[in-house]
Amino acid sequence: MSRQPSARPLVRFGVFELDVSAGELRKQGRKINLQQQPFQVLALLLRRPGELVTREELQQELWPADTFVEFDQGLNTAIKKIRQALDDSADRPRFVETLPRKGYRFIAAVNGGESGGEGGRESSGGSSTPPTVRGSRPLWAAAALALAVAAGVAWWLLNQRNETKRSETAAAAFVPVPLTSYSGRESGPSFSPDGNQVAFDWENPGGQPGIYIKLVGEGEPVRLTGGCCPSWSPDGRYIAFLKFEPRPGVFLIPSIGGPERNLTELSGFQCSLGMAWHGSGKWLIVTGKNSPGEPQALFLLSSESGAQRRLTFPPPGSQDMSPALSPGGEAVVFSRLSAGQWHLFLLELSENLQPKEEPRRITRENTYNNEPAWTPDGQAIVFTSGTIHTCGLYEMQLSRPGWRPGKPRRLPFAGEGVRTPVISKQGRLAYAGAWTTRANIWRIALNGGLPVTAPPQRLIHSTRLDHVAEYSPDGKRIAFASNRSGSHEIWVCNSDGSGARQLTSLGGSFYTADPHWSPDGRLILFHSNPEGHAQTYVIDSDGGKPELLFANSTVSSWSRDRKWIYIHRTGENQVWKRPWPPSGQDGEPVKITRHGGDFALESPDGRVLYYQKGEEIEDVASLWKVPVDGGEETQVLESICILDFAVVDQGIYFISALRPGDQRKIQFLSFATGQASTIATISYDAAYGFSLSPDGQWLLYSQFEPEVSDLSMVENFR
Repeated sequence: MSRQPSARPLVRFGVFELDVSAGELRKQGRKINLQQQPFQVLALLLRRPGELVTREELQQELWPADTFVEFDQGLNTAIKKIRQALDDSADRPRFVETLPRKGYRFIAAVNGGESGGEGGRESSGGSSTPPTVRGSRPLWAAAALALAVAAGVAWWLLNQRNETKRSETAAAAFVPVPLTSYSGRESGPSFSPDGNQVAFDWENPGGQPGIYIKLVGEGEPVRLTGGCCPSWSPDGRYIAFLKFEPRPGVFLIPSIGGPERNLTELSGFQCSLGMAWHGSGKWLIVTGKNSPGEPQALFLLSSESGAQRRLTFPPPGSQDMSPALSPGGEAVVFSRLSAGQWHLFLLELSENLQPKEEPRRITRENTYNNEPAWTPDGQAIVFTSGTIHTCGLYEMQLSRPGWRPGKPRRLPFAGEGVRTPVISKQGRLAYAGAWTTRANIWRIALNGGLPVTAPPQRLIHSTRLDHVAEYSPDGKRIAFASNRSGSHEIWVCNSDGSGARQLTSLGGSFYTADPHWSPDGRLILFHSNPEGHAQTYVIDSDGGKPELLFANSTVSSWSRDRKWIYIHRTGENQVWKRPWPPSGQDGEPVKITRHGGDFALESPDGRVLYYQKGEEIEDVASLWKVPVDGGEETQVLESICILDFAVVDQGIYFISALRPGDQRKIQFLSFATGQASTIATISYDAAYGFSLSPDGQWLLYSQFEPEVSDLSMVENFR
């Protein structure tokens, strides 16, 4: 009597059997642990025994294009896990053979398609002869086996996609409720350990800005202290926060109010950088640096003694920020800004909070990725992503072991313009919502370096971001950057602000900015980052297709004699000049600065190059000068706002960089007296961009509009 086909297909080789439907690998009946991804790879190899399965085929089958994981690393790890499970060797394989740069082949004899039992085992005991030469079973059985294995793998993939759809449907069902609804801007929420109170930043017009506390769902907020970025201790007794006066540092204050204690004076703090408590309450992970020349890094900070220990060592020109510690303390996720890109990194920690290895990147899309928060079960993070000025809220699974990142999925209930998410132990998710950064371009009539006599005029404006404006050489047009179309692009308008039209259409979340006219007005230089790093482009000022000029660079300006372009090489943080037009050996770059430098402009006589030194995250720079052919580098001004200076024959116009909360001032540094005087004040914080009209009568600058946001919350997120 013939044996009936099994409802649970088995694939046998040597002393092993693979149960595709059950998702199990067994050795002589005993289950062997094999993770999901290696199991799928093994099943696919067994589906085609004796044949080459290329890396491309494996990627298409098991790493679909929408899967958010690094394929090469994932496949190499999967093959390693398979060999460990089978006690196989890469040098002398009995089961899985590597064909270098091509793929893999399963080389052992295979039987399968029947139910368990001794009668179903093959007799060869693991011969390495490929099954294509064996004739002990009819061809239809092998075909049935292949179909069964394929069905099992297809079932698993379909189940995964259905699970993703179910989770997305569940996310869409969340209904946010207002947590705060006050005038001004509320952000940076932090829940008390019991989830019943929330501390937050409040910039309230007409009131005292600072950190406030309120009950969830009722009651009026109570001001706790000045500063920003509150973080509730695990036992609920203290709140850690950042403060700028008298010096930037990390402070502790009792959550019921009381005296403040300064833990450290690490430099370089900003309100958006955040901090994270360890579950023991003995340590904080904070962002800072020990000296101005260092990159921003993560530090371990004792909440008792203030002792510090550095955790990350970002490369030059990079900044680490926004740490989030997993509930068990095994890993910290943070954001790293490098060459204009913001990515999330994960750093595994030992029990004594020592790094186990170098941080590894877990986000792949070249978007803005920042402000991670762990779910209470430690299996996923929520973070902000998209464009830097209008973020969405995303969730990403981190599978153990290995903290393997899944595909981020958007949480549609949060809408656009999300900042600073946080999740309580009880599963309450709070975030600052409807936060859209706005900046407008203003024009002021100059008075020869003296205080102006007429108020500034808002010239170019929208409900989005308009900044980094520059007059054309004839003064008839203005180029600027804006995200008013939904993506950050280069625009051109008339000198009175009318007739604005979009010049580039790169789309996506790319940061396309800093337009600079050629001396004849025919071309516009700008930079963008569609490849994940800054690149310099040129486009016809009347429109057309942008042309890539230089990789890994941001553009500064043209030389006065039209023979050079000044650029800033990302990662190296130096000013270079390149001949224009670039061709052959004449296109070789020439380094100008030796001790750091960024955005640069020539003096009107073309003899001196003025440039800034600063860090993008701080929005503050010092101003320096150097001869255009290189030489001694001399500091001119200690502190200016980034990109906000212009040079004329008599001196330098600039926006002074003061302490947070101080009113910004437009000043003029006279070459004749060596003194700086205020010529105008601006209403709000300075944005990027400064340009003088060719006749010297007008000055363009950008300033941010007041930001507003409220805190929203969803219940039972996890």
